[in-house]
Amino acid sequence: MFAPGEFDGQELGHTTDEITGAGRDLWIEAVRVALVIAEVVAKEVARRRQQQWEQASKDAARKIWEERQRAEPVLRAALDEDFWKDPTPQDIGRAWQTAIEWGPSDPEAAAVLDHMRRELADRYGLVPNDVQLNVADLSKALALGAPALRAEAAVAREDAERWGETSSLYVIRDPNDPEQILHQGELRTVPGERLEAAAARELKEWARTHGRELDGTIGIEAVTNDGTPGGGSAAAQVTGERAEALIKDEAQWQRRLVSGEEKGSLEEVHHAVLAEWDRTEDAARLLGEGTEGYDGLREATARLALQARAVEAEMRGEEPRHVYQGATLRSKLAADEWWRTATASQVAGVWSQVGGWPDSQAKRETTQLLQNHLFVRHGLDLESTTPADAVAELLGGAESDTPAATYADRAADARAKAEELFRKSADAATDSARLTREADEMAALPGADLRAAEDKRNQALVAAGQSYLYSAQAVSAGGEAERFEATADAQAEKWNMEIEPEELREAFRQRFGHELDPASVEKLTVSASRAAAAAVPSSGAGPAPSPGTAPESSVRETSGASGEMDPEGAGAIRVAGAGLQRSARLRRGRPAAAGVPQAPPMRSRVPSASSGIG
Repeated sequence: MFAPGEFDGQELGHTTDEITGAGRDLWIEAVRVALVIAEVVAKEVARRRQQQWEQASKDAARKIWEERQRAEPVLRAALDEDFWKDPTPQDIGRAWQTAIEWGPSDPEAAAVLDHMRRELADRYGLVPNDVQLNVADLSKALALGAPALRAEAAVAREDAERWGETSSLYVIRDPNDPEQILHQGELRTVPGERLEAAAARELKEWARTHGRELDGTIGIEAVTNDGTPGGGSAAAQVTGERAEALIKDEAQWQRRLVSGEEKGSLEEVHHAVLAEWDRTEDAARLLGEGTEGYDGLREATARLALQARAVEAEMRGEEPRHVYQGATLRSKLAADEWWRTATASQVAGVWSQVGGWPDSQAKRETTQLLQNHLFVRHGLDLESTTPADAVAELLGGAESDTPAATYADRAADARAKAEELFRKSADAATDSARLTREADEMAALPGADLRAAEDKRNQALVAAGQSYLYSAQAVSAGGEAERFEATADAQAEKWNMEIEPEELREAFRQRFGHELDPASVEKLTVSASRAAAAAVPSSGAGPAPSPGTAPESSVRETSGASGEMDPEGAGAIRVAGAGLQRSARLRRGRPAAAGVPQAPPMRSRVPSASSGIG
């Protein structure tokens, strides 16, 4: 039925299949068991992890809560007004960092952050980013934003604007420790002054007063004083090791400007001249008067002062050479010798020269000086527009080769000469009468020496001749005085230079600030009339009274009026009643030339003024 071996093969195959199926089942069961075990283990691990995570979350939450509790006082403090009255950079930095850390997840911290932004902007002009504050910048802003310095800076801005200067704020600190502010203040510079050099001088002065070395351990930082809280933009920064070199370089540059070796703006040249002036004055002060070189420094100071005035004239759009010409004229006019010998044409020439200048301060000052000299020396009260030929005419005429003098003064001199000649004539006549009497007495004596008596009579005749000569000369001088007075009167009428009572009243009001009372006005008018009458020469014999002399009774009467009115009115009446000399009657109250101060050149009130806090 089966071939040989056929049954054995089939049986073997069947047996193998059974074995294979049983092994697969066992494997599947083993896998199933393994999966069950793995699931159980995984669930246990997951359960344990969940427990651990929950525990970690609780710990983290507790830690976060604790950190938030610690941050609470810092955040709350930043909302308090007292916090911002005098905070340190560290206080603000800590509060800012805390608000930055909690702001994204905490609305209260975000509100604190917004509040700090507003406060930093309003108080110190700081607009920080959302990362962190620069403590060095914050220290500088706090120093410059201090309430006291802000108040000073506001006043300084107004003052600087009024004077045409520039105001800056500054801090001094160690570049290696920028968080520590050593000093802060306000620095002033004038037009033409370099801020960097001014800051270097300020740093040098601070180091000197505080016993610090001028080295790299200190530096000054200046910012614009534009009203921005905490200071404006950076303007200059100088370290101690650079300060001396900057100061020296500026001085050398200024000397080149003064000498004209280097060109600059008018403001720069003006400041350079003033700075060199100050340095020269300091050098002269250190040398001391009487030492070698002192006089040279004083002369240099005078030249610099004149140069400063010339530059100021050019800054005003005026001709600077007139400043130098005016100085030369002032030197000439100050010499009495020039006035004693100058003719009318020479004086009028100077007047014409100055009058031909364009309007300028130099012209006004020199004209005023001329007016004062002419008033004090000749009694002429001239307007600045008076023509030069009128000046020559008033001083004796352009053709005159004698020293300049008004006809009123010439008349006074002639009148004084006439009086002196009349006195000599009277003295000679007295001598003649005495000698004649003595000769008669000698001749009447027994045994008289008739020759001696005759000699006496001859001496008497000589004295009588001298008396007649003096009298004739006096009459001639009196006639000359009358002619001069007539000319003076004509000029006074022509140029309207007489002082009338109405003008006296106006002068009184301007001087004393109120009107004369009615009694004073009446007395003044009467006294002026008496003074005018007293000035008329008498028609009787003998010498005419001096034009400057009033009758004694007139002087006494008007002087006694002081008890009837206010002292100022009495003083005015005494002047009118005394009978003014003609030259004095032409005056209107100008001050003497020596009493008119010359305006000083515009100088920096303080070359680099500063004040500080700290």
